[in-house]
Amino acid sequence: MPIFDRVFVGRECAGIDPDQRVLIDDLTASRIHFEVRIDLDRKAAYIVDTSTNGTYVNGVRLARALAAPLRPGDWVTVGATEFEFSSDLFFGVEAEGAGATMSQVSMSEMLMVVGDITSYSTISQVTASEVVASSLRTLYAELMDQLTTHRGTLSHYAGDALYAVWETAHIATANELAVDFALAADARVAEVAADLPLRGPHGEPVTMGWGVVLGVAAVVTLPSSAVSVVGDATNLAFRLSGLAGRDGRAPVIVAQSAREAVAHLFTWGEPEDVPTKGRSGDETVYPVFGRV
Repeated sequence: MPIFDRVFVGRECAGIDPDQRVLIDDLTASRIHFEVRIDLDRKAAYIVDTSTNGTYVNGVRLARALAAPLRPGDWVTVGATEFEFSSDLFFGVEAEGAGATMSQVSMSEMLMVVGDITSYSTISQVTASEVVASSLRTLYAELMDQLTTHRGTLSHYAGDALYAVWETAHIATANELAVDFALAADARVAEVAADLPLRGPHGEPVTMGWGVVLGVAAVVTLPSSAVSVVGDATNLAFRLSGLAGRDGRAPVIVAQSAREAVAHLFTWGEPEDVPTKGRSGDETVYPVFGRV
């Protein structure tokens, strides 16, 4: 099939011109599984995976939603279907010089929320990988719905953890939304986990701890990676999520800096100074239980 600017491949590709789509009769294929884009100025071709089950180029799984170069002779696999990309012009290599987009590292103040599955290491050791994978997929799909509702951005999944951010420069109510999200996510986990085959060490439904932090972090796009948010505040958010819901603590705990702007909006418990691994001194955190 000739590609003039872009072509979409999938099970339905609804709303796309017939001249720009290839349909696959395969239930493991997504409605729009992947897209091939042609850049005439740079004589380059790119492929973007938009699927649920993954797209493979020469046997290597693509990172989701990130443009990857496509070169003549490359084989693209979707389920049991294979495509070969053939071209005498488009080599999938972006030209140097004018017109190239500069990758920028920027510092941004943001609210960071990390949700961490309690006792995940123990659970994963005694649970079949298929059960873990299918359960996490169901759980994280529900959490992503909550994240969208609360205007958050997913930074990444880290196996047993979900990491989301709100930039204060762009969202005036970032503090409020981040705490609301953590509370809503905790409630949703309790509802969904009851029906999941993934269970805790004693057969109980899985739970998650949630840490909320305000701080400045570096926002950077790493090679072949999604946008990453890195810095000391990020480390603190992960640390707090590993403390929340453990040893009698509430499932959602908020660092003092994140609490200050929204203290009047929520119901809080007594503060606690907790040790933070790899950092000097303790961190004052507050359990939060809901809206006032």
